[in-house]
Amino acid sequence: MTEEQQQKTREQRGRKTTSADAQIQSTEDEQTNLLVGIPAYNEEVGIGSTILAAQRHADHIVVVDDGSSDDTIEIAKQAGATVLQHDTNRGKGGAVKTILEFARSTECENLVLIDGDGQHKPSDIPQVIGPVTDGDADIVIGSRYLETDADDETPLYRRFGQRILDVLTTGRTGTKLTDTQSGFRAFSADAIDSLRLQTDGIGVESEMIDTAVRQDLTIEEASIDVRYEGIDGQTYNPLHHGLTVVTFILKLVRDKHPLIFFGLPGLLLTVAGALYGLDAILIYQSTGTFYPAKVLVSGFVTIIGTLGIFCGLILNRISNMIDRVHEVGI
Repeated sequence: MTEEQQQKTREQRGRKTTSADAQIQSTEDEQTNLLVGIPAYNEEVGIGSTILAAQRHADHIVVVDDGSSDDTIEIAKQAGATVLQHDTNRGKGGAVKTILEFARSTECENLVLIDGDGQHKPSDIPQVIGPVTDGDADIVIGSRYLETDADDETPLYRRFGQRILDVLTTGRTGTKLTDTQSGFRAFSADAIDSLRLQTDGIGVESEMIDTAVRQDLTIEEASIDVRYEGIDGQTYNPLHHGLTVVTFILKLVRDKHPLIFFGLPGLLLTVAGALYGLDAILIYQSTGTFYPAKVLVSGFVTIIGTLGIFCGLILNRISNMIDRVHEVGI
C-alpha cells in the first residue's frame, strides 16, 4: 500500500494525528453529541484502557497529547481516538484549552473531561453527565469526597491538601464544593462556549470554577470513584501540585479580586499600626516615657496599610470597569 493510500485510510478511520490547530480547523463542520476529552502526558500505561472504556458512553473521543516522549500517541490512535498533538509540553491547562477549542469547532452538545492515567473510571461518565443533559447544571464536577466511603483509596495527606485547596478556591466565590481539583468534569454547550481560560498550568481546575461563577454558570457535583493503587501514570508530586495551585489562586485573586488581595492585608496592617501607636500613647500618658521606635513603627505600618486599602479600591474599580467592557463587547 502506498503512502497516499495509507494516509487516506487513516483519515477515513478518524485516527489521524496532527497538530492541534490544524485538526481543530479541519473539524469545523462536524457535530458531536457527547465528546470525551482526555489531556495526556506520558500516559502510555493507562491511556488505552481509558479510551476503550470511554467509548461505551461517548460519540467521539479526543486525546490531546501534551508533548509526550513515550508511546501515548500510538496507543491512543490504536484505541480509536482522535489525537491532537502539542509539539512541546504546555501543561495541563494548555491541553484543556485545546480540548475546549476542539469542542467548540465540532459544536458538540456536551463535553466530558477525564484524566488519562486510569484514576478515573469511565463507567462514571453517565452519572457525571446526567445533570448536564437534564438541564440542571452547566458544569458537573466528579467529586471523590461527596459521599463518605469506607473503601476510599485517597491517602490522608492528599485529602488534607485537597481540603485546603477547596477552601482557597471556593472561599472567594461562595460556591460550596467538596472536590475543586477533580479533573473529571462535564460541560454543557453554554459552558463550553463561555469558558475562555488563560492558564496553561495545573491551576486550570480552579480557574474553571472562578470563570464559571463569574459567568453565572451553574455548578453541581456528582459522586465518583477513583483508583490510586497500581496507577503508573504521569502525576505531579502532591506538594508541588499544592504549592503550584495555591500560587495560581493567589494570582487569580490578585488579578480578579484586588480589593481582597490588597485591601484585606491593608486593613489588618492599618488596625495593627493604630493599636501599636495607641499602646505607645497609653504608656506615655501613664509613665511619661516616650518610645520613638514604637511611634515610627506604628506610623510606617499604618501608612503601608492605608496605601494597601486605597490600592485595592482603585484596582477593584479598574477590574470592574474591564469586566463591564467585556460584558458589553466593546
